[in-house]
Amino acid sequence: MAQMTQLMIRAEDKPGTLAAICSEMAKVAVNITAIMAAPQEAGGGRLVAQPLATAKRVLDAMQLPYTEEEVLAVRVTDKPGALGKATRKLAEKGIDIMYAYGSIVKDAERALIILGVSDVDKAAEILKGAMK
Repeated sequence: MAQMTQLMIRAEDKPGTLAAICSEMAKVAVNITAIMAAPQEAGGGRLVAQPLATAKRVLDAMQLPYTEEEVLAVRVTDKPGALGKATRKLAEKGIDIMYAYGSIVKDAERALIILGVSDVDKAAEILKGAMK
């Protein structure tokens, strides 16, 4: 589990927009570790990428507005109830989960889940050691 910086991107909702962003990131070896794309009214796109500074330069060059937001990246086991355990711990301590997205690769031991929470520092402390 780690705190990460996510880029919230405002881009035109039209065919090819996501392809252009991903292609430009690839040209400079930016690794996209998590992504969620949605229409503007649903919050636009969210992207976790490394190296972050290079990803921001790509978006700047594309003239795509973005904001930075701290999020929690949680790795949970690929077993029923694993995500429920983590989210329950946060709920019990009053942490609001505003959104979540993630995935797992077949036969991987853990899934990567990105959580937008009301208090990233407190959530990180709550889950520290609990997700091993």
